[in-house]
Parts: sequence; C-alpha cells; structure tokens
Amino acid sequence: MKLSTLFITSLSFIPSLISAVAIPGVAPGNTKRGGEVNYLSNCQRWIAGTADSYTASYVAWYANVDNSQSGYDRPDSLSNEYRNWAAGGDYLHWEGQQQDIYFSDSGATVRTHIDSDAQSRAFTAYAGRAQRISDGKVFNCYKDNGRQLFQWAPPVPDGTNRAIICNAIYWCV
Repeated sequence: MKLSTLFITSLSFIPSLISAVAIPGVAPGNTKRGGEVNYLSNCQRWIAGTADSYTASYVAWYANVDNSQSGYDRPDSLSNEYRNWAAGGDYLHWEGQQQDIYFSDSGATVRTHIDSDAQSRAFTAYAGRAQRISDGKVFNCYKDNGRQLFQWAPPVPDGTNRAIICNAIYWCV
C-alpha cells in the first residue's frame, strides 16, 4: 500500500501537539502552576486593641504561587516597609513611577515599573513589569483585585508590636 505525501505530511504535526499538551500553560485549559511570585501590596499596620494604625506598602515574595492563595499565607520573604511621605505617609503609588523595594532578609532589591493607567485596567490585565536587580530576572505584573493576601500578628519581621494585614494590588510572575 502506498501512502500519499499529503497523508504523511498531515501526521507531522503530532509531535508538536504532544509537546503542547506536556508543557503546562501551552495547551488550552491548562494553566501553569507553581513558581515564584512577587505581590505589590498595600497594607494596614496596627497595635491590637487600639485605634493606633497607619498604612504602608510592601512587596511580598512567595517561592510558590500556590502557597499564596488562602488570604492567610505568610510570605516567604517580606520587603522593608514603604510609605509615601509626600502624601502624608500613605501607600506608595505603584503606578507611573519606578519603585526600588529592598528585602533586608536577603539583600535583594525589586524594581517595579507599573504603567500609569494600570489601576483603571481589569482584574488580571497586564500592568507592567518588575525586575530583581541581583540576578536581572524580569517579572510580568498583572492587576490583582485587592483581595487579602495575608495577615501577620506580632512578632512580625520588622520586630515591632504592630500587626500587618496586606491586600494584593498587583502580582508579578
């Protein structure tokens, strides 16, 4: 039996199809899981049982994104605290300006570049990028929905007696 050239050529796509199914995130309906993530977050700091509180911003780093979904999962590393003193100590303005965020536990710095109109975009829309300066790794950032990322009662990483509750503004993978 002779096989036509057309028949043999039509079988040539099968290895590509098999590869696409084996690589997470390539095949339709298959989402990539795991991997590190940086959350640009706005937080509330307070002393339990008092009205003494203020706002601050942090980057929360998780070695595995799957361990950041419950709303109570503490990050593997938390940046130093940042406040916008030009706005009376409010949250950082992530949008439209570069922010260099330092992690004192690792010595790493993450530089953010969030688009100036990113807050007006839909949930999960591309919002900009971030780069870890030490190794040059670039992360794509997407708009989050302001969900609670974690809460942390004292003792907290900065050694104060102020609890931290953070909401995810953007995530960068």
